Amino acid sequence: MVRALAAALAAVLAMFLATPPAARAVPADRIWQKGGGRPIIADAVTQDHYVQEGVKYRKGEVNLTLDGWKVDGIDYGDAPESWQRGLDKREEGDFENAVSLLRAAQAEKNVRAWVKVAGLYEVAETYRLWASRDRSHYADAIKAYDEALAADELTRIRPAILHGRAQAQLGAGDVEAALAGLDQLAQESGANKYGVEWELKAIYEKAQALDEAGRATDAKREFSKLETLAKSFTTMANVDERERRLAAEMAGLARLAQGRVLIRDGKTADAERFFREIARDENEVVGVRAAALVGMGEALQSQGKLKEAQIAFATVRVNYYSTDALAEATYRLGLVARELGTAEPKGSILARDYFNEVVQRFSGSRWAQKAQEELGN
Repeated sequence: MVRALAAALAAVLAMFLATPPAARAVPADRIWQKGGGRPIIADAVTQDHYVQEGVKYRKGEVNLTLDGWKVDGIDYGDAPESWQRGLDKREEGDFENAVSLLRAAQAEKNVRAWVKVAGLYEVAETYRLWASRDRSHYADAIKAYDEALAADELTRIRPAILHGRAQAQLGAGDVEAALAGLDQLAQESGANKYGVEWELKAIYEKAQALDEAGRATDAKREFSKLETLAKSFTTMANVDERERRLAAEMAGLARLAQGRVLIRDGKTADAERFFREIARDENEVVGVRAAALVGMGEALQSQGKLKEAQIAFATVRVNYYSTDALAEATYRLGLVARELGTAEPKGSILARDYFNEVVQRFSGSRWAQKAQEELGN
């Protein structure tokens, strides 16, 4: 039920963000200053002026922030029935029919303009989720993301398209193309088009991709860049409270990269102490503490302390189940269970259960891809 609701909300958000400016032009007297102040002095204002709260965006002669403004009475139109059916099929894991229905929504007569772009994006997302179970569909996903970018390069879901395409390229093994795409997303976000969140996410994922590709020096440089930038966002006056929290978390995650370096260098005891200290720091951001527990578990596993590692990963599932660390913790529980399998008869079976859970619950993530690879071994 929760996942179905999330899918519905995602569809509404895509509709909100993807509606073309021409279709979404709103008379100036419909947009008012917070508290009932004067309307914006402009003949027409489109949703493209609006970004995350407190972040400026300039288009033409209008320079606004969402902070202090609200939009009333805008009708974005309804999605075709085939659109929602396609999203429902994807939620059920019926990716083939989901793609067909989403394509059909685009082909319907008199379809709303936003469907032309958002539909291609949802098709691409569907292929990427499908590829978590069948890698051959990464190529289909990349092609659909390219089509979405070509359909309307100014769409407000452009950052999501760029991000999804980079993820698909990583899944397909094209690291250089993914890095270029993440660079592009970071640069466009840095130009104040998409806000703080996308810029930080792009740099973080680029650093991770470099790290996994074995390019430690480049990864260290990107993590350092991320930490510096994220810390600067926590003190900027025009960054809202939600983005400050995100920036604080990203700065912490960048700092955790130091522990990963210790593990790669074989200094696993030092890494364990490093991560344990952060995991116990109640003043640290929750997401960072959860990620530190995962790092601590990895360090313990590297030392052969499998039971202790198992407890660290399980703690994330019990106490930090709403954080982004959950997918990795579950994946690594599978690795530990499999390693324990020689001594515990049910270990190998439990490992497959964990890997299957990652594939099912976190489809499209790099942890789902890794879990699928383990299931294939």
